Amino acid sequence: PGLIADLALLLNLLLLPLGMVISAGFLGIFIQNTGVTSGVQLPVLTLPGIAGIVLSLGMAVDANVLIFERIREEVAGGKRFWSAVEAGFDRAFITIMDSNLTTLLTAVIMFIFGSGPVRGFAVTLSAGIIVSVYTAVFVTKMVFGLMANKATPRALTMLQMVRTTTIDFVGKRQAAAVLSVAVIVGSCGYLAYQGISHPSKVMGVDFTGGSSLTYTFTEKVPVDMLRKTLAGVGLSEVDISYQREVEAGGREYLAISVGSGAVGGLSMAEVAKQELVQRYPAAGLTLTQEENVGPQIGREMKLQAVWALTLAMGGMILYLSWRFHFGFALGAVVAIFHDVLVTAGLYVMMGGHLNLTIVAALLTIVGYSVNDTIVIFDRIREDLRLIRDKNLTEICNLSLNQTLSRTILTSLTLFLTTLALLVFGGGAIYDFALAMCIGVIAGTYSTIFIATPVVIAWYKGRRPEFAPAKI
Repeated sequence: PGLIADLALLLNLLLLPLGMVISAGFLGIFIQNTGVTSGVQLPVLTLPGIAGIVLSLGMAVDANVLIFERIREEVAGGKRFWSAVEAGFDRAFITIMDSNLTTLLTAVIMFIFGSGPVRGFAVTLSAGIIVSVYTAVFVTKMVFGLMANKATPRALTMLQMVRTTTIDFVGKRQAAAVLSVAVIVGSCGYLAYQGISHPSKVMGVDFTGGSSLTYTFTEKVPVDMLRKTLAGVGLSEVDISYQREVEAGGREYLAISVGSGAVGGLSMAEVAKQELVQRYPAAGLTLTQEENVGPQIGREMKLQAVWALTLAMGGMILYLSWRFHFGFALGAVVAIFHDVLVTAGLYVMMGGHLNLTIVAALLTIVGYSVNDTIVIFDRIREDLRLIRDKNLTEICNLSLNQTLSRTILTSLTLFLTTLALLVFGGGAIYDFALAMCIGVIAGTYSTIFIATPVVIAWYKGRRPEFAPAKI
């Protein structure tokens, strides 16, 4: 199964460009510009776009984990190879579709109401979802079918990482609530205070205004070296990253954002331009574009990002209310807000600046969190249908323990990936990875200790009733 999952993930990467063409065309339906759909043009592959790809790959891995965990349960129940495979795919299908359709709906809303970088995230995320559902659900099952036809194995042996547990997760909800409130009040209080009194200490150029410089080059200079050079002339608050266009053979360029203030009688942008040319003549730096972002535009970009995220939450509530009940939708949205606030607050307290890079990380965390939460909710719904002699609290504890192995595998995979970026990355990649590491921990925690207790509190311990499954 592990080899099959690796092959599916490789195919996912190979099909991603095709998925981007499909998603760009599909999303372009929603935006009309002088009779031509703006979505048919592929976005420049900036960090928000890369974040969408990272999230979609994480969801692809999670889909395979879900399928294999379900197959493992069927094998433990005594079923033979193909019977266990078919039952595992059938039981995982609804969960995979619920989580992916919810995330796809979020991406569509973000594309409609978001700005350029947010739209780039929406395009790549939508592409990844389309491709990952195809590879995880259809390609993986086809490979299992070929195995059954050629090898005809009678049984399937699978290693179980986490044995069956009986942890009282729900019983710890009050302590978890106190911890969450303390972290949110402390970190977000600091963010609010600094944002009002010293905005430049917590917000990047994207939100406060400044200049964006785009360079081509013949020799690549490390981001850390560029950052140290500019800090030496008084430009400590800069965003530096190398970016590449999506099209085949797309050029790579250097993007630098500086504030709107002055140093030694010159604008920060002018100081940066002079210093880079003087210090790195061998790099062949050529300024190809310079854009000035005024404070008003920075405020508008900030409001657009918040507005797109808020509307996405509204769409999520409607969809989850239809697929589950309103109490479940409320639990998912509360968990998402918890994750965004904790991540943003702690990131700023650790010396970071909120900019479009961190917006990309927060969008990724939102997608991860809702995917993680829906997996738990889907198991709760299934157990409520199957088990009639337990109350809601007991069912929730049972479901959380049943899905614990999958939660650990998925969270650990994503966390180790972002940790590698944190250790070996630099510049904007480091900032993105730091926010993601915080968000993965917060998202896993909230799925267990925030989302599910909110559901229990909404129903006051009563069992919500679900119609028999149609799929």
